[in-house]
Amino acid sequence: MRLPILLIACLVSTSCAIPLVERHAQFVESEYAPYAGEGTATICGQAVIQTRRGEFKYGAGNETYLNPVTSYSTEWYTVSVIGGRSLTKANRKALAYNRVTRADSEGRFCFKNIPSGDYYLACPVVWVYGANSAIKGGMAYAQVTVKDGETVNAVLTRRTPGLRGDLR
Repeated sequence: MRLPILLIACLVSTSCAIPLVERHAQFVESEYAPYAGEGTATICGQAVIQTRRGEFKYGAGNETYLNPVTSYSTEWYTVSVIGGRSLTKANRKALAYNRVTRADSEGRFCFKNIPSGDYYLACPVVWVYGANSAIKGGMAYAQVTVKDGETVNAVLTRRTPGLRGDLR
């Protein structure tokens, strides 16, 4: 998961020489245990960012990540997804609990047969702007809770200020 977030950070910053942030959270397998295997829940949604000019840009064709909420994944979510900084390599055991799907041309995605619980979702949204073909964008994200047998509709967007670059 580090590569796509690093790529987005490079695209929306002035330099790709971004130092990696050292991880502090420890992987605790018991926190991930409820997310093992398949379940009966579904999370579908759309990744979209509204520009300052009021245009909607979608996570069209981009990978969408589903990550169980744990102390370990919270560090990834706050530092990388919201903060835009790349962490050092993730623990392979944690990666086994993550799911990835590709958004369609309108940024829509769906994760089916997942265990109930709390999840972080993230999807890069990037576009080209202006005569100089500047690359703009960032991560669209949300936190979602889903119960057994339930289908939740999630809208991934930017919920905090501070995106690098001008969103035009």
